[in-house]
Amino acid sequence: MIRATPVVAAFAVAAPAMAQSPPPVGQPVVVEQTLSGQPIRAPGGDLRITVGQTVIAAGAGLPPHKHPYPRLVQVLAGRLKVTNLDTGQVRELAAGEWVVDAVDQWHSAEALGGEPVRLLTIDQAPPGAAVTILRRP
Repeated sequence: MIRATPVVAAFAVAAPAMAQSPPPVGQPVVVEQTLSGQPIRAPGGDLRITVGQTVIAAGAGLPPHKHPYPRLVQVLAGRLKVTNLDTGQVRELAAGEWVVDAVDQWHSAEALGGEPVRLLTIDQAPPGAAVTILRRP
């Protein structure tokens, strides 16, 4: 089952406005590897696409976790520091950036600065598969 109802609703609301003005001209976003440099490989077989939004309060963070399948992320607002606990890499991301989270590597994240971080997430995984796994202490 595809959970894209909010996306469909957004297109329905935006459609009349799009018909009245030409589409914006921009550069395509091309992402060829994960945040940690891994090649991006889609899982074989049937896929379930899940689109979501995550909000991280100013000064807060996400606990250690990993994603067994590719997760495309756009930073909609704020600044985010991602620490890969397997490789030691630290990346800072800003509003407007697109990345693919590391696949099957433990990482954590924290909001930088005084504003919340808003993330748009797009997961592609086999139907019924977990897309985020929290690390147990």
